[in-house]
Amino acid sequence: MTETVVPIAKKTRRKETEKSGTKEGVKEKRAKNTRKKVNEEAMLGQKAKEEALKNEALDFYRQLIERGLKPFDGASIDFHRKRDPVVFIPGENSVITTVKKEELRDFLKANNVNRVLVDALFPSRVPILQSLLEHGLEVYILRRPSALAGFKAMMLRRLRKNKRDEDLDDNEKKLIKLLQKKNDFIDAVILAFTWPKFHRRIDIPYLICWRAMNKWRQVYSVYYEVQRMVEDLEGDETPVNLHEDRVVKKAREFVDTVERHFPGIRRVFEETGIPDDDVIAQALCAEVFLEVYRIPRKSDVLEKAGIRYSPTLKKPRSKKK
Repeated sequence: MTETVVPIAKKTRRKETEKSGTKEGVKEKRAKNTRKKVNEEAMLGQKAKEEALKNEALDFYRQLIERGLKPFDGASIDFHRKRDPVVFIPGENSVITTVKKEELRDFLKANNVNRVLVDALFPSRVPILQSLLEHGLEVYILRRPSALAGFKAMMLRRLRKNKRDEDLDDNEKKLIKLLQKKNDFIDAVILAFTWPKFHRRIDIPYLICWRAMNKWRQVYSVYYEVQRMVEDLEGDETPVNLHEDRVVKKAREFVDTVERHFPGIRRVFEETGIPDDDVIAQALCAEVFLEVYRIPRKSDVLEKAGIRYSPTLKKPRSKKK
């Protein structure tokens, strides 16, 4: 009678392998739970930090209101390249928060916002702003980005005027600290308090023309820079072809876009003596037109061109004996 031989060694190894696998699985599960807990704690810490920054910004807003300053009548939006924009809505129940770009329009509508002020105009923001305009919102652009730094400097001068550090009260010291601190939420509040003369209202025709101008500027700036470099070289040392026809093509696209939305630009070309066949000169003229678009004061237009203008002559001061 034949006896069956059971491979005890193999069974033992299998059991050891199963135990080892079970231990590895338990370790991996524990490690996964630990990582999850660390991530949750990090998220909670980030949220707590964000809430603290929001509270600082709201306290900053209240102090400005107490000093008699008036904010923009609407929402101020501080955009960022890689982060969600910060939206500030002043009022009795002020709102300050980050909003995803794709949710911005619905958020503003839910908060009954009809006017928005944006810190700067970039190509990536054109679709968002165009969507807001299409849905009936008024859109304003800060036409001088340095106005943000100018407001901070003005506030610091007021707070420190004829005062030493030891003469400042606690509120003044706190306000100075907030003005000097990097805080995106405070920047959104400051945007709301910038001077109205730096707010330019824009519309869809302007946005479309501005985008075409931006593309034309990129091509022309490269062309101009290469042309300037080539002037110092001999004829047979030219490293690249200038492709002037491409520059002319982009200029023609830009001029046609402006003329389509602002037909009166053709009269400007005629009054300034720009020939019909000089499309680059027309594009440069169209740039000037867009740069001064909806700037009501003549002095601001001239100042934008780097020309100081005073509508009334100042009386000369009499020299002291």
